[in-house]
Amino acid sequence: MAAGERSAAAGGPYDAPTRFCDVVMKGGITSGIVYPLAVCELARAYTFRNIGGTSAGAIAAAATAAAELGRTRSPGGGFPALERLPADLGADVGGGQTRLRALFQPQPATRPLFALFAAAAGDGRGRWRKLLAAALAGFPVAALLGALPGLVLLAVLVARSADPVLLAVGLPVALVLALAGALLAVSVAAVRRAATALPENFYGLCTGAETEGGAAGRAEPLTVWLDGLLRALAHQPDRGRPLTFADLWGPEGVAGGERRINLEMVTTCLTLGRPFRLPFRPEDGEGQFFFDPGELARLFPPDVVRWLVDHPGPQGAQLPQGSPLHPLPAMADLPVVVAVRMSLSFPLLLSAVPLYAIDRSCPRERQTPERCWFSDGGITSNFPVHFFDAPLPRWPTFGINLRSFHRCYPPNPYDEARNIWMPRRNAAGILPAWTVFDDRPGLWGRLGGFVGVILDTLQNWADNAQARVPGYRDRVVHIFVEDDLGGLNVNMDESAIARLSRRGGLAGAELVRRFTAPPGGPPDGPEMRLTWDNHRWVRFRTLMDLLEDLLLSVAARYDGRYPGQPPGERTYAELLRRDRDDPPLSYRLDPGQRAEALAAMERLEALAGDLQDHPFGKGAPRPRPALRPTPRL
Repeated sequence: MAAGERSAAAGGPYDAPTRFCDVVMKGGITSGIVYPLAVCELARAYTFRNIGGTSAGAIAAAATAAAELGRTRSPGGGFPALERLPADLGADVGGGQTRLRALFQPQPATRPLFALFAAAAGDGRGRWRKLLAAALAGFPVAALLGALPGLVLLAVLVARSADPVLLAVGLPVALVLALAGALLAVSVAAVRRAATALPENFYGLCTGAETEGGAAGRAEPLTVWLDGLLRALAHQPDRGRPLTFADLWGPEGVAGGERRINLEMVTTCLTLGRPFRLPFRPEDGEGQFFFDPGELARLFPPDVVRWLVDHPGPQGAQLPQGSPLHPLPAMADLPVVVAVRMSLSFPLLLSAVPLYAIDRSCPRERQTPERCWFSDGGITSNFPVHFFDAPLPRWPTFGINLRSFHRCYPPNPYDEARNIWMPRRNAAGILPAWTVFDDRPGLWGRLGGFVGVILDTLQNWADNAQARVPGYRDRVVHIFVEDDLGGLNVNMDESAIARLSRRGGLAGAELVRRFTAPPGGPPDGPEMRLTWDNHRWVRFRTLMDLLEDLLLSVAARYDGRYPGQPPGERTYAELLRRDRDDPPLSYRLDPGQRAEALAAMERLEALAGDLQDHPFGKGAPRPRPALRPTPRL
């Protein structure tokens, strides 16, 4: 039996296969509804080893990791429950709300603003009517005061004027004045409310853990629901204990060995102006951060906050005596739901997460813990398709991408399989995706499109470029989502949720069909050859091209002179051969390292000379990627 194939005795659709895979999922707020069925299709053919995502993709990644852990504890694990998740999110929980909508519960001070947000981000049908209704309901006093001059004029005209011409002209003017005054007053009131309520609510409309209005018996808000979901999918035996990274990693992973299930995601620290990979790495952020239990109690369930307090990290000695702060746990002890919530903090919709760190750039006497704000990972990397990559992969790393429909290829309402796409040839997927914004109707449509495409470019340019690279584009499946579905639309109905979920299932099935096919490829004609063997061959050809380029560049600069080099400047070879006490004195090599470096450079120079006879760049996959040092993420 080939490696990874299920035996004939496999008892159920989610019995763990011996074939491994990694998966990375893009952020997209409610568009993340596509992921559960996609993951379940993959789970029938693969066991997940590395799972990554950003924002809503982080929710899906954590749910996938929890279900995979559940599969080690019980037959089928949590995947049957994950398969039922779209239907559960589309269910009516009362008041005409789906469970998906009920996950986003604003606080009393932000409720009027959330109503405006939900109306603006809806499906577009009757949007202006919904916005007007939300504005009047949310700010009735402001609306009345703003409309008062127009209403007074209207009353005066009706009471005192007998001239029909004056009435015919004056009544419309009075009504327009009343409406314009109401809208202006509501706008001012909304801006003033946002300026005070959003910072007090940690810069978001919803904290994710506090129940709307404090009313009992309502559906669980986002973070409370997510905590329970992860425990259920993982078959967590202790109801009072959150799922932690140690649970996923297993004893070997906690001890520093290979992790059984590796879950990673991205968050953005606005205070430090950079992305962080979660869980924090020792050289990056682990052991650096603290938290205030009172603040996190607004963002997480009580059991999670209690666990954080009871499992302090080793950096507690850095805190001044009597500080209300607590050290963040070591990453093995960090609840998964905390990392997910740090990645899923969509600006203004969901509150940012406050942690604390010491600013070492200040004078020592001023080095006290200061607040660091963590927001949505999608701000800096919305589709981290580079996660888990290796020059020569052991198993595939799949990417699931969310995209808007191409203007020349509209949604197909009859065949959802036409609403997903994967390259069918090695050369496919090279062309860039166009975003046309200046053909939208109206001045505000074009201006809004211009601003939107700037933000989209800032957010996605690096991920978009990476997804076109050979060895990347053939393993990414693209799911197209209508502009009025997914995204910020928290009011999607059951049918819309079912349609998007169906697309996700088809996307997962397509990945399985391609990458579990025999070497000849799936039966789609001679052009269909994008199999796992083909993917590995593309990666090998690309690697040889990059290695050749690197070696030739190193050899040309290592022991040679170059134009413009100042007289007397030493070559790299001379720097390596210098006496141990000869500057520069930083990062010195010991005698064994120096000898090995000299021998290695001689071998590299010889190899570079051999490679010039038959350059690997000829016929290599395109576009050609870069091989250069970059910051780790």
